[in-house]
Amino acid sequence: MKKSYIAAIAIAVLAILYFGLNALFGGEPEKLQTEPSSPQEDQAFSVVVRTLQADTRPGVLVLRGRTEAARTVSVRAETAGAVASAPATEGAQVKKGDILCRLSVQARRANLDQAIANRQARKLEWDAASTLEQKGHRSANQTAAAKASYDAAHAAVRQAEIELSNIKIRAPFNGVFKQRDAEIGDYLTPGQSCGVVAELDPLVITANVSELDVGKVATGMPGRAVLVSGQTLAGIVRYVDPVADNVTRTFRVELQVENPNGLFRAGLTTDMHLVGAPVTAQRIPADTMVLNDNGQLGVRVVDDTGHVRFFQVVLIEDEGDGMWVSGMPERANLIVEGQDFVRDGSLVNSVLDKLGSGP
Repeated sequence: MKKSYIAAIAIAVLAILYFGLNALFGGEPEKLQTEPSSPQEDQAFSVVVRTLQADTRPGVLVLRGRTEAARTVSVRAETAGAVASAPATEGAQVKKGDILCRLSVQARRANLDQAIANRQARKLEWDAASTLEQKGHRSANQTAAAKASYDAAHAAVRQAEIELSNIKIRAPFNGVFKQRDAEIGDYLTPGQSCGVVAELDPLVITANVSELDVGKVATGMPGRAVLVSGQTLAGIVRYVDPVADNVTRTFRVELQVENPNGLFRAGLTTDMHLVGAPVTAQRIPADTMVLNDNGQLGVRVVDDTGHVRFFQVVLIEDEGDGMWVSGMPERANLIVEGQDFVRDGSLVNSVLDKLGSGP
């Protein structure tokens, strides 16, 4: 018999003996797989949570606004004449009374000299009338007429002086010469502008507050302005518009801050922070905020039963790396990872975040 046949018969005999002995002595085959997991374990999604405790914070209303000049005035001529000089340069700091434009004198000096001479003549006539009245050679009415002529001449001198002084168009207050409207040689009539002066100290921060929040704002309340550069200016609310805008239905708010030497310019984008009554709030990472099916902004937390709950929150203050919000339970297990993959009512497995205690 061939060797291959003998080997095949031997293997078959050994296999029969192995299975026969196992059946004889009650041996059981080794389990090849573990028991299936429970349906509850298959459905639960793992999320990372951080336990937060509420704290009392000053109520802060944050509004987006911009810086504005406290007042901006177009300085206009009060008399007619050609511009003879324009000493102020655009963008320069000016003080109250500084000359912005000077008109030509023309005949104004001669008119003043003539008025002064006429006043002197009327004064002599009044003195003579008074002396003659005392001697009985003039009536009291004649003396009164002479006095009236002198008063009129005195008024004419004052008018000529004002007319002459009006050739100097001056800055009405300390500020910045923002814009020149007249150059040397231009002829100005009364009411035409020489230039524009803006007052930057104090500086005004303007913003619009909604109908829901306008009741939280009042004149005199403290606030601060955070510029785009990160610099902060403290001030007080000087004005709250009593009438809403017809289109936006918002109310204008003005915060007045100090701005020595006009260091900060008008037109800068600014966040206005208004300090109100204390509120209960919690500090959360900015990336934990989500929107629910109704478009409401909030967070998702895990309750004591392991289910997800959505809470709409109100922003109290944004610190860049975190936000203070209200609207959550006093103690809450905030989902910091996985909040975008679960829904309200979902059963989840909570994993402790490194920065917070467990639920």
